[in-house]
Order: sequence, then C-alpha cells, then structure tokens
Amino acid sequence: MTEPAAPVPPPPAEAPAAKAKRPLLLRLFGIGPWGALKLTGLCILVGFFVMAANFNPASPDTDIPGALVTIARQAAAAAGWAVKNFWKPALAGATIVLPVWILWRLASLPFRK
Repeated sequence: MTEPAAPVPPPPAEAPAAKAKRPLLLRLFGIGPWGALKLTGLCILVGFFVMAANFNPASPDTDIPGALVTIARQAAAAAGWAVKNFWKPALAGATIVLPVWILWRLASLPFRK
C-alpha cells in the first residue's frame, strides 16, 4: 500500500508593504479640516483675552509678566461669568435637544447594529 500524500502547505502570505513615511512638514503641520477649525477657534479665544488685557507688544513699556497676570485675571473672571450664566442657555437648549435626540435614537434603533 502507498502512504497518503502529505498535505500541501499553504503558500506564504505576502508581507504587507511598508508604509511610506510622511514628509516632516506634513507630519508636523498636517491637520484636517476639524483640526484647522479648532485651531482657528483657539486663536480667536486667546485673541479676545490678549485684547482685553490691552497688550501691545510694540509699546516701549511692555510688561509681559503684568500682561500674563492680567490675562489670567480676565480668564478667571470669564470662567466665573460662564459658570454663573451659561447654565441657563444650556438648560433651555436641553429642553429641546434631549427629547428630539431620544426620539431619534428610538426611531433609528431598528437600523443600528
């Protein structure tokens, strides 16, 4: 009698191609549209505080530590104002948004995996 043939091993899987490294400038400064929008918003927010502190770098009597202290005070005052006053619009918006969101989640339940 003859021996059964040995099973043929599967061909070796191809090694995945190595990803090409992105150029340095693209890795350093490459951001998507959402990142650009967030960066723009941050620039505007910081600009408000800098302008509120009356910071003028061209002035001969520029006081950087004093400007930083003023900016910190303005930021703390703005945060205090936001804590005191932003709950009202948040609550008013939640009375509309949350029921609509719950209804949407219930309506889309059969279509979600």
